[in-house]
Amino acid sequence: MPTNIKTLSRLKVMSAVRTARNVVKKDFMYRGIILLGTNLGDKCGNLEWARHELAKDCKIVMASAIYETPPWGYESIETYYNMALECTFISDPIDFMAICLMVEKKLGRQRTIEGYSDRIIDIDILAVEHFVSNSQELIVPHPRLHLRKFALIPLKELWPNWMHPVLNKSIASILQQCEDEVIPIQLCKQ
Repeated sequence: MPTNIKTLSRLKVMSAVRTARNVVKKDFMYRGIILLGTNLGDKCGNLEWARHELAKDCKIVMASAIYETPPWGYESIETYYNMALECTFISDPIDFMAICLMVEKKLGRQRTIEGYSDRIIDIDILAVEHFVSNSQELIVPHPRLHLRKFALIPLKELWPNWMHPVLNKSIASILQQCEDEVIPIQLCKQ
């Protein structure tokens, strides 16, 4: 009988903890920057469709301009359109990344194990305010952010004072030190 009382007591405590977590989670909003990229089909339409789908699970606060660049890390005749979005979301960033992957799949993205390839849509979490992760599910800030001007320039447009929490450098400093020779061409302001 004492075991049943202990079990019931423990279940009540666990239930209370779960309830408290849900209350805190609802009151806590993450703020982050995600990068959208596409180089297949109707590129502007792909970006807009991705924004629309993402808006079902987050609030899009601001959008950067759309930038055009050649592919990074592989050869292709198709150029990329990239744009960054500042979003707020309730989901844990790891859960939000899963949402981003589901949106990619819904829009027709087919991931390959061969590395970089042409894609209808690519969604990456670049940075999340007050959050760092180096897990198997998610690395934030993005591990190759400091190498890519097509990601740094739109990030700087939205968060000009951002400090990289791992490198301990400002976005301006990272951009200045970036050895990526490709300068993204701004196509249009959002």
